[in-house]
Amino acid sequence: MEYLRYINELISNPILDVLMGLVGLILVSGLFVLIQTVLCKAFCAKMTDIEVFGFKYTKNRSGKWEYRGHRVKIGFSGVSVVDFENHPGIDSEKLIKFDKDHMLVTGILTTVIGLAISAGCFIWTFNIYYLFPAMLVFLLGFWVLIFTVGRLVLVLATISKIYSKNSLGSYQMRAISLMRSGVSYDKMDLKSVRELNFKKVWETERKMYFPLYFQYLDYNGFYDRMPEAVNDVERIMNAAASSKPDIVVYMYLTYYYSYHCPTPSRAKEYYHRIINEIEKDTDPNAMKIKGFYELNCFGNPDKARECAMKALEGLETFSVPVEREYERKCIAKLNNAIDNFQHV
Repeated sequence: MEYLRYINELISNPILDVLMGLVGLILVSGLFVLIQTVLCKAFCAKMTDIEVFGFKYTKNRSGKWEYRGHRVKIGFSGVSVVDFENHPGIDSEKLIKFDKDHMLVTGILTTVIGLAISAGCFIWTFNIYYLFPAMLVFLLGFWVLIFTVGRLVLVLATISKIYSKNSLGSYQMRAISLMRSGVSYDKMDLKSVRELNFKKVWETERKMYFPLYFQYLDYNGFYDRMPEAVNDVERIMNAAASSKPDIVVYMYLTYYYSYHCPTPSRAKEYYHRIINEIEKDTDPNAMKIKGFYELNCFGNPDKARECAMKALEGLETFSVPVEREYERKCIAKLNNAIDNFQHV
C-alpha cells in the first residue's frame, strides 16, 4: 500500500504528465528512426525521407539531403523503401520480404530497448530521495513504455495488413514485384479498388496503390477508367500533404488535371499543396508533370519544353526499365502536346 501511495504521488501532477509524455514520444520516435536507418543496409533498403520536429528532408537521386519545408509535428519520423535499383541481382520477392523483415526487426529492437529504458527508470525512481526528480524519472519510464508498446502494435498491425494475401497492400506488392522483374504494364492486368473488392482497405493502401494503377492505365491508354480511380482517391485526400503517399498522389492528380482532364483550377490547387516538394524534384516523373502543368495551366510552351528536356536528360538513370519506358511515353506525349499547342 505504501508503494501505491507513493506512485499516486508520482503521477499527481498533470502538467508533468503531459511534458514527460512529450519527452517519451520524442525519445521513442527518435529511437525507432535511428534503428530503422542503421538497419537499412542490412535489409537492402534506403531512407528517402526524414522529419525532425516537422522539418522535412528528402534524399535526391544524387544522394544529397534537401530541405522540403516544415509542418507542426512532434518527434521524428522516417520513410525507408526497398532499394531495387542498387540490388538488381536479388529477386524482387526476396527484396519485398526484406522490407517486411526490416519493419519487424526495427519494431522489435525498439521495443526491447524501450522496455529496458522503462525498467531502468522504474528501478531508479525508488532510489531517488527527492520527490520532483523521482516524478520525472517515473513518468518518463511510464510514457516510454506506453509509446514503445503502442508502436510495436502499430508495426505488427501494418505488417499483418500489408502482407496479408487478401489485401490491397499485398496485391500492390505483387504487382511491383512483377514490374521490378521486367514485366511491362501492357502484360499486366491490374484491377481497380472496386473490382478487387477487398473486405477492408486502409486509406494508406488506396494512396499507395493509386500511382501504380494510374501509371498502368496511362501506359495502356485506358483513359476511360481514369475518372473512377481519380474519384476514388480524391474522396480520402485532405487539404495538407502529410506523408510521402500524399505527395505522390497529389503529383498524379496535378498531372491528371493538367493533361487528361484539363482543369487549371484543380491542377493549381493540388500543385500548391505540394509546391515545396515538387518544385525541388528534378526526377523525370516530376519534370514531366511540371511540363504539362506549365503548358496547359499557364500556356507556357517554352517552360514546358524546358521541363521535357530536363525529364529526358535524367531518364536513363531513373528507376527501373518498366518505369523508364512509361516516362519515355509520357515525355513523348508532352512534346507532342507542345508542338500542337504552338500551332494553334
